[in-house]
Amino acid sequence: MAAPFRRPASLSLADQDLLPGDPDPAASTELAHSSARALLAGVRGGTGGSTGGGGADVDEDVVRRVIGLARSEGLEDLAALWSSSPAGTLPGALWRLYVLHTWVGRDPEDVVLRYRSGSRTVPGLRYLAGLSEPPDVDSVRRSLDEIFRGAFTGDLAVALGRAAAVLMLVSYGSAYLADSEHDAERQRELVAQAGRLLSTGEELAVAARLEAAGELD
Repeated sequence: MAAPFRRPASLSLADQDLLPGDPDPAASTELAHSSARALLAGVRGGTGGSTGGGGADVDEDVVRRVIGLARSEGLEDLAALWSSSPAGTLPGALWRLYVLHTWVGRDPEDVVLRYRSGSRTVPGLRYLAGLSEPPDVDSVRRSLDEIFRGAFTGDLAVALGRAAAVLMLVSYGSAYLADSEHDAERQRELVAQAGRLLSTGEELAVAARLEAAGELD
């Protein structure tokens, strides 16, 4: 039988890891906001808020370049601009989305293991995440590409909401694995990561609601 679900505890800032997720509360710079707005201007109507589903022309070259950056070069170039932006801002939300996409690209087997364990706990989140069942490495990679792409094709609110659901389920899966882990050090590591993942997932859920209301900037 599966172990009972346990909500992961939140961690102090001193205990937080870079991956998965690193929501730094430091104030973001105007350059971070300006660059994020410029990148999404074509699908957000140029108003700074959500267009509620797009309809604007999408620059496919921009989409391919952004996905290629996350896959091959990681987040180093974007980190200097966006990594210190608060979660409830456009650059902060995009940073967290990039971190999830990059993590899946680098270690999909680990993500799949945690996701499968977490999907047993909250079925409603599984439907919101929209990953294929049962999830495997290839399908999870495709799904995260789809979520990531959606952020740049007029569905940012949906993309953020799906990413939030994925992170929450992976968090619950990490906590479940911690319960069955016999090595004390590894158990502590899993619990710490579960807390980080849950916090980031909750922040993305808030960002998704802000974007849907046209208030994410």
